[in-house]
Amino acid sequence: MPAPAVPLRSLAGEYVIARFPVETDLGPALAGLLGSASLMSVTRTDQEISIVCDTNFTPGGAELDGPWRALYAGGPIPFGLTGVVASLVDPLAAIGCPVFVVSTFDGDVLMTPSDRHGAAVAALLDAGHTIDVGAARG
Repeated sequence: MPAPAVPLRSLAGEYVIARFPVETDLGPALAGLLGSASLMSVTRTDQEISIVCDTNFTPGGAELDGPWRALYAGGPIPFGLTGVVASLVDPLAAIGCPVFVVSTFDGDVLMTPSDRHGAAVAALLDAGHTIDVGAARG
């Protein structure tokens, strides 16, 4: 079965991935981030807390990686549909492009380093995906 072709929408701006120790009280940092950008994600495990956020709203005291650009595979994408993330990541792996994926209830956010974003977009287009860059203008 061929990998699904996915319509992607480019999200405006650049993002960082911030890592905090698991015991960090993020109440004040999160209050400042809410409503600050089109993308924010907080993930906690027993080892760490990771926040993806706009570079203009980077919380202090974190280990940072970035800048990254984001493409949103919006949905809703049915939970039973398999191969969506693989169809996005495989073309990027083929060109040696790092990737960071954040999943939501409705879709997936595919992030690539800003300096590799053009090559990533070209690889995704070559793989049959479509990309709406209208949201990234301005």
